[in-house]
This record gives sequence, structure tokens and C-alpha cells, in this order.
Amino acid sequence: MPRNTLKRRTQQLYYAYRGYLMEMFRTYDGCVSLTSDTWTSTYREPFVCVTSHWIDDDWLLQKRLICFEAMEEAHNGFNIKSRIVSCYKNFQLVDKLFSISLDNAMANTSAMQFLKEDPSIKLVLNGSLMHLLRDAIAYHDVLTDMYNESRATDGQFITNDHWSLAKIVHDVLETFYNATHIFSYVYEPNIHTVILECIKIICTIKQTSLANPGAAVKRLIDDMKVKWCAYFTEFPPIYAIAAILDPGASRFEILGPVLKKSRPDGLGSSSSSSSSSNIGIREYLTYQFKTEENFHIIQWWKNHSSKFPVLTIITKDIPAILASTIASKFAFSA
Repeated sequence: MPRNTLKRRTQQLYYAYRGYLMEMFRTYDGCVSLTSDTWTSTYREPFVCVTSHWIDDDWLLQKRLICFEAMEEAHNGFNIKSRIVSCYKNFQLVDKLFSISLDNAMANTSAMQFLKEDPSIKLVLNGSLMHLLRDAIAYHDVLTDMYNESRATDGQFITNDHWSLAKIVHDVLETFYNATHIFSYVYEPNIHTVILECIKIICTIKQTSLANPGAAVKRLIDDMKVKWCAYFTEFPPIYAIAAILDPGASRFEILGPVLKKSRPDGLGSSSSSSSSSNIGIREYLTYQFKTEENFHIIQWWKNHSSKFPVLTIITKDIPAILASTIASKFAFSA
């Protein structure tokens, strides 16, 4: 096929599907969440992409790449913000935008601030070291013998204390790895897991520190605490809302104090009793949830929409918010 013909047909397919998406978004009666990221190719060519996420009428989590463009201007916060705004305006998502997720790069932090300050934007809500250690620990006897034989002349031996430290590091990193795996979901909802997984990490760090008062472990754990607290001193309210709307997680004792502290002001007051009852919050929080073997939060709300009709409408858009920008990063490695 001649390259000009291929180019023409590719463009025809692109504009046809773009038109289909625009019409779908126009008639869609829910909200859409976005993730975005920037990337520079090996040829030093910068790009920006924006991925859309929503729950369709069949209660399935959908994602579509709606922007993948060369970004000739500087990768600063204002330009990133301008590209994101231009993208969702092109798809007529101004009145349907629910959230925008960016990673914690300095330029993205600046872009998020510009997005918050823009009056036209009306958001509804403002192989690793662990695996290496795991495999090494499994064969620690053989590795110890091999290493110690090779270092017999200088006396630099591996001891049981070294392996004990390796096991401690592995167990801490495993908690981070599991959370990272969940936060990297693209085709499954994960916003409702953020608080629970972060609490697991905090508990692991604290328990490791208490159980291992040695200097080596203390230095390692203290560094982790500093970095962790720098990122998670404050949680956006949407994380608490999503956790509450997970019928399984909201019953976990570990979440109780966090959810109680994060609940909307006045939820327990008499002035809010009527409104809470009208939308079904009180009925939901006292509902006897039965553990399901293959629990899926979106399907659960779909199946219980008749019992909590108003709350289901409110809940439907929240699982489309993703906990990371992995969906957009996938576009750069596709």
C-alpha cells in the first residue's frame, strides 16, 4: 500500500473514532476523570498525553487515550496545564470533568496549582530490589558458602546478621511493592484502596522500627519515614470518600479512626440527619455486608443500585478516578 494512501486511511480512522468519542461523551450522563503525563523520546522529542476514565452504562471501567501530542514548548507547569485544558475542551468535557491525576514531578505539581487557580476549570473534586532479596534469601546457604569461599583471603564474610537485615528490608519493601502493584491498576478501580494500603505501609514501618532497635535498621527506617511523610502528610478527601464507599474496606477496624476523622463535617449532627437519610448514607453504613469471594466494587454497587438508588448515582463516577498516572505512561510504551 502506498504510504500516502496509508496515511490518508489512518487519518480517516482517527477522525472517525475521535468523532465517535466526542459524541459518546456528549450524551454520557456521568463524569469523566483524567490522567496525564509527559515524556521525552530517545531523540529528545517531548510529548504529552491525556487518558480519560469513566464507568459506562454497563458499569464497566473504561479508558481511552484522548491526547497524544508533540509538546514543542517547555515542560513547565503552565504549558502542561494549557495542554490538558485544550485537550478536554476539544472533547467537550468541561461540564463533565470529575478529577485530574498527575504524578509528583515538580512541573506537574506546578501544573496542578495552575489548574486549581484557573476559574474556567470546574472539577467536581478540587523487577525490583524486593524480588532480588526474595530470591537471594531462598538460597542464602548456597550464596553464603560461595561468597565466603571467594573472600577467604580478606575476611569479608557474609554472616547470619546480614541475612537477618536482608529479610527485614525485604519484608518492608514487599509492603511497598504490593501497594505499588494495586496503585498501578489500569483496568480495575483502585482509588478506594489508597488509604488502606498507605496505612499498611505506615504500620509496617512502625512495627519494623519497634521490633528492630538496632542502628542499621533504625537508620533505614528513619529515612523511609522522612520520605513517606513528605508525600503523605495530608490525604485528599476523595481518598476517604472512596474508602467509605467500599462496602468491604469501610468495615475494617484499621480504617475506623481515619474514616471517622475524614468524614464530612456535620455527618453525625442532627442538622444533617435528614439529608444523610435521604441519600442513604446511614442505611449504607449500617448495612450488613457479606464477604464475597470475587468481590468487585463496581459490580457490588451495580447489584445494589435498587437498595441505594441515590447513593449509587453519586458513587458511580468515583471508581473511574485512578490512583496513579500509569494509564498515561502506558501510552508511551505501547
